[in-house]
Amino acid sequence: MSIPLPPSMQVDVGEAFGFVFRSRNWFGRLAVGALCLLFFWLLFIPLFILLGYFVETARTISRGGRELPPWTDVGTKLREGFVLAVVLFIWNLPGSILSGSGKPIFHGCILNHCVGSSYTYYLPSALTPLGGLYTLLLGLLTAAIWSQYLEGGFASAFDFRAIFRRAGLRPGMTVLVWLMAIVAGIIGALGVILVGIGLFFTLPYAFAVIANLYGQFCQRTQSAATAT
Repeated sequence: MSIPLPPSMQVDVGEAFGFVFRSRNWFGRLAVGALCLLFFWLLFIPLFILLGYFVETARTISRGGRELPPWTDVGTKLREGFVLAVVLFIWNLPGSILSGSGKPIFHGCILNHCVGSSYTYYLPSALTPLGGLYTLLLGLLTAAIWSQYLEGGFASAFDFRAIFRRAGLRPGMTVLVWLMAIVAGIIGALGVILVGIGLFFTLPYAFAVIANLYGQFCQRTQSAATAT
């Protein structure tokens, strides 16, 4: 039986990277995640289910759990995964718009007449650097956005005051969670080396690590979200 994780002032990186292997039936639970990735083409429904599973994982960790949850109530996972995907899509929109605001240049074309070979490239606009800065800021806020969603759903994921209070409560912890999420993503991508097959297992593992980090962050910043 797992022992609840006691609250502390900082996230436990070792716990995030190791809790999967202490979970009951961990291989089978990751294998289900691998199947979701393998069949992503089914209207992306398996991906929403997988995202919903890691929402449940993060919520379990935030409440003191120390292992992967079982694969039950798939309908709820689908719903929560879809809603979180919409939340993250909306948050990413400004960065995408700013970064994609370049001006198209048609090389080899004059007054709509193209001579010889021609190609198109985009000249970055003055707003493109703002897109990069927004993306960096969003990376630092993602754990706080997840935390708000875990505790209050869609509307809470856009409670800007609570999000910035969470992120600013312990800036060092916010940066640490962001960096460790990047490290986990790199580990997930390393599965490509194993002829692509390992990708379907290292990616679910990486997502589980990130969910644990976000769950711990949610637990440790709860006081900031409820501050008046």
